[in-house]
Amino acid sequence: MNTAAPRLLFRADGNSRIGLGHVMRLLALAEILRPDFPEQLFLIREPDAVLEQLLRTAGLAVVALPAQPLAEEAAYLVRQVLRATDVLVLDGYDFRYDYQNTVSGAVARLACLDDLHAFPLAADLVLNPAGGLTTSQYELRQPGARLLSGPAYVPLREAFRVPAASLAEPDPTTVLVCLGGADPTHQTQRVAAGLLELPAVQRVHVVVGSAYLGWESLQSWALEHPRLTLHRSVSASGLTQLMRQCGAAVCSASTVSYEYCAAGGGLLLLLPTADNQHDIDQYLRGHGLARPFAAAANILTSPEARRVALAMRAAQRLVFDGQAPTRLRQEFRALLLPPPPFYLRPVTATDSDQLLAWTNEPAVRQFSFNPTPVPRPAHEQWLAARLLDPNALLLLAQDAATGRPAGLIRFAVDGEEATLSYLLDAGYRGRGLAPLLLLAGTRRVLEHFPRVRRVLGQVQQVNVASVKAFERAGYQVSEVAPAAPESVTFVWLA
Repeated sequence: MNTAAPRLLFRADGNSRIGLGHVMRLLALAEILRPDFPEQLFLIREPDAVLEQLLRTAGLAVVALPAQPLAEEAAYLVRQVLRATDVLVLDGYDFRYDYQNTVSGAVARLACLDDLHAFPLAADLVLNPAGGLTTSQYELRQPGARLLSGPAYVPLREAFRVPAASLAEPDPTTVLVCLGGADPTHQTQRVAAGLLELPAVQRVHVVVGSAYLGWESLQSWALEHPRLTLHRSVSASGLTQLMRQCGAAVCSASTVSYEYCAAGGGLLLLLPTADNQHDIDQYLRGHGLARPFAAAANILTSPEARRVALAMRAAQRLVFDGQAPTRLRQEFRALLLPPPPFYLRPVTATDSDQLLAWTNEPAVRQFSFNPTPVPRPAHEQWLAARLLDPNALLLLAQDAATGRPAGLIRFAVDGEEATLSYLLDAGYRGRGLAPLLLLAGTRRVLEHFPRVRRVLGQVQQVNVASVKAFERAGYQVSEVAPAAPESVTFVWLA
């Protein structure tokens, strides 16, 4: 695969009729992935001027597609737009298997944002914002396809990632109403009117987007209600500030509900406005992160409203930890790697001689933090202890074609953290296999130890090849200072 940074292409539609939810979450993903994909294009059918300006302001090149049947569009993209090194991200309910299958052959990798799991997928990577889903609920036809499910991988714009230390106690007497920028089911006014009837509610802030139909009518109605404030086309930073002022919120079970949780959170009341919001609605309510809008009157008029808001915020902060961008960047970097030409198997006592030979090879000792050769008795004692240690995982990479030992990756687990060390046989160096070994090993240790939340690797800065291997595998430089000043610590977040 081409080593130059590939283009990142997005395909979604949005307008006042269908809403802007798909567009907005792709914009958030574009913002997160820009360091790794500086050239980004947004493919969209006949965007209006406002939407096109929104995309261009976000730094994306806009490719306006002609209106045509999707089968013809997929063929058009293959002929006119897509390159073999591209990564294409689809977000929409009409981009079904046949469409995906056509375009997937013309790009390096295909990713889909999907919250329906209603039809087969040809994607290499599937993102579903709802939590609790597994691959058993999908028909993933691409070999090796990965599913990333839940808030740990939800793409949110930077403005909504608010440190917990900067938050004041939530005040549920001030309520936010946001049912999506377009509110295609036209429920905003009804919800706001119901809240204004509650004496415990002191102020209601209503947020709609530029695609909202009926703005003039909503303005006229608002003049009769001094406790109501309208907001239209609010910036991400402005919406974050507004969310932090509102200790309660009525949101659709969509990205905006996640934005509220991440921006500060509080008493979240969900009103699903589309069938595709079922999973998020079930997830948030099932995990105590939200309540149904039907309970709004009872909760907001209760003397326990503040306590409920505070407890709900605490639960939300545990789930929305602000690390989703790091996880998404590491997964999209790893997405560019080819399948490994080896398989991993557990190390056994019969591998002792091979491991000792690798350990004492001069090139390995050169970049080891202890360059002194390891005596055989010490090695055998160490290996025997590791094979009996329930918190150790030693994996040998074996060439799938020849059966030859190709390398070793090992992990020491301490609570929620695993520390790795790896090496490659001399005959397998210089072939770009190190990042494949790192990624395969990381996947395995996370399967073997579900409690692990962080995988760490420490490398000497002069070991440029290993530094690049960690970067290509998706690892990020850790914010924690390494134990040795001449080294760098890389981290993978689970």
